[in-house]
Amino acid sequence: MRIQEELVLFFSVLKWIILSILIGCLTGLAASGFIRFIHEVIEQSNHYQHVFYWLPLSFFVANLLSQFVLKQHVGTDALIAAINKNYGKIEGSFVPTKIINVILILATGGSAGKESPCAQIGAGLGSLCANLFRVTDIDRRKMVLCGFCAGFACVFGAPIAGALFGIEVLAVGVIFYDVLLPAFVASITAYQISSALGVTFFYYPLKFVPAFGQGFFLQLLGSGIFFGLCAYGLIRLIQTSTSALNTLPIWRPWKGLLGGLVLVGLTLLFFRDYLGLGLTLMENAIEGHSVKPYTFLLKALFTVITLSISRSGSVITPTLFIGATAGSVYADLVGADHSTFAAIGFVSLLAGAANTHIACSILAIELFGVEVAPYAAVSCVISFLMSGHRSLYSSQVLAMPKSSALQAETGHEFNAIAHPVIRWRVQWPNWLKKLGRRFRR
Repeated sequence: MRIQEELVLFFSVLKWIILSILIGCLTGLAASGFIRFIHEVIEQSNHYQHVFYWLPLSFFVANLLSQFVLKQHVGTDALIAAINKNYGKIEGSFVPTKIINVILILATGGSAGKESPCAQIGAGLGSLCANLFRVTDIDRRKMVLCGFCAGFACVFGAPIAGALFGIEVLAVGVIFYDVLLPAFVASITAYQISSALGVTFFYYPLKFVPAFGQGFFLQLLGSGIFFGLCAYGLIRLIQTSTSALNTLPIWRPWKGLLGGLVLVGLTLLFFRDYLGLGLTLMENAIEGHSVKPYTFLLKALFTVITLSISRSGSVITPTLFIGATAGSVYADLVGADHSTFAAIGFVSLLAGAANTHIACSILAIELFGVEVAPYAAVSCVISFLMSGHRSLYSSQVLAMPKSSALQAETGHEFNAIAHPVIRWRVQWPNWLKKLGRRFRR
């Protein structure tokens, strides 16, 4: 008797619902424990105003652990590469070391985020489940990706955006539709577990969104260009500083010590506002309070130094901070509502820097309400286009160019096309070609 197609699909859906719920539960439990612990550590360290003096030592120890315990740099980039090229086969041993490094950096005030460790925890648990059930390579990739997405959902507090971010960040121009259901189920499950365990998330429905009029629309288009250029600048700064430090002929732990001393000096010069996660200043910007014009530039500087020196922690939270404060500054320049453009900048700069405009558009809806949806989507797409063929994640694959007017090498990781071969392809009108031939005669 021939098995009907609907029956096969039913059991396939049932299988992935069960597996993704399992991975979501495990990731929710583990990531929630890490998030609550790191928040407690940060809260306790904030009681000591001069804790940032320990930055040189924490950078030194973090680099020491990375060099002798973790021989290679492992982070979100390595996970993306493993999912894209190796069916999600990863080593689970790197997770504890990276968590220790992130705790050291954040506890002493390093400008980094906590998203990367949570994504690593989720991916590691997905890989362990795949080993336990001895699944095929295709199913292994899906299970690792489920954990990867669930980890982002636990941090963002936005399950749909977290799932889409984990899928969209793998390649520019391609979305793996066969992973959507398990990724959504795992992310929603992990989010519910985190909420039940008392993890709090940032959520700020906008109280005022201007009418979609002509003047505001022009301001919105300009903001997308502005945030895209900021994203491009942030990517270039991180890449350039990391490359320069790698060529510096100094023992890596000594580089950490020197970088920590630089951050201590900058903190004494510009106060502590740009250390750590910076959630208070970021929330103030989204609530509509004005910020200093150079706030987002200083946060970018602190972030570039922290990430290029320590190579631990995530770049997402600092990027959100930079986007929100840059949006507030942009609102000052064009005379617009601070809260609206801080929220739009919050998601738009990440959309350009990580090439995840769809996920970031959904993130705006989940965090700020449905009223901001059309504005955030337009700005996110423009920022995504303006950031060019570059990414915060060098293992991200360029599956298709961002514009038909540009020809770039596709199918390669961004680290392989750091200077992509791009040429303009302009189709001139026939009458203009004839006119040009006459002038050449």
